[in-house]
Amino acid sequence: MFKLLLFLFLLVSACVAIHGIGMMLGIRWLGRSWPRQGSPFRLARTFWLLVRVVYGLLVLHLLQITVWAAFYQLDGCFPDFATSFYYSATSYSTVGYGDVVLSREWRILGAVEAVTGVIMFGWSTGVLFTIVHHLHAHCFRLRPDPHE
Repeated sequence: MFKLLLFLFLLVSACVAIHGIGMMLGIRWLGRSWPRQGSPFRLARTFWLLVRVVYGLLVLHLLQITVWAAFYQLDGCFPDFATSFYYSATSYSTVGYGDVVLSREWRILGAVEAVTGVIMFGWSTGVLFTIVHHLHAHCFRLRPDPHE
């Protein structure tokens, strides 16, 4: 039981570290890519910025799924990495088809991976919402007021 808790702590900590470092690097990148004060709103530039943010978030989630899959593979839970990755992706995303399952001794890992995925998706959603909110505010702050 202690071994299982240690692995869970390490896996969740790795996910938080990946996401946190990725967010910090992403925010630094956004600081350099963000539209400057007084610059006109450009739909294509804003769209491309959002596409890069979403793909960055996707990469962070795929890295975390890969960490869990690597653990499953190293521990011999599944016959190959493709199955480990598939199980990890379905657990992390909470889809959980049930066509691939862990052995009885490790099955709590899938549940904790799902909870971790929900938390990480929530974190990503909050960041994406904040970015869109700030882009929206930037866009409308630069437009002249039609009622003036």
